[in-house]
Amino acid sequence: MAVAATYHYAHGTVSVCDDAYREVSTEELKRREEHMWRAAHEIVLGAQAKRQESEK
Repeated sequence: MAVAATYHYAHGTVSVCDDAYREVSTEELKRREEHMWRAAHEIVLGAQAKRQESEK
């Protein structure tokens, strides 16, 4: 197992291992990528809400 990709965000880092892609269909890869983007979006929204709350 090796790290195939690493995504750095302000509030965390996501590492994707090469075994995450082994024997997976194109449709499943697309579904996993969409899930990753939704999760990242939720993290950003949560951080933004916390920041706005602390500014009050």
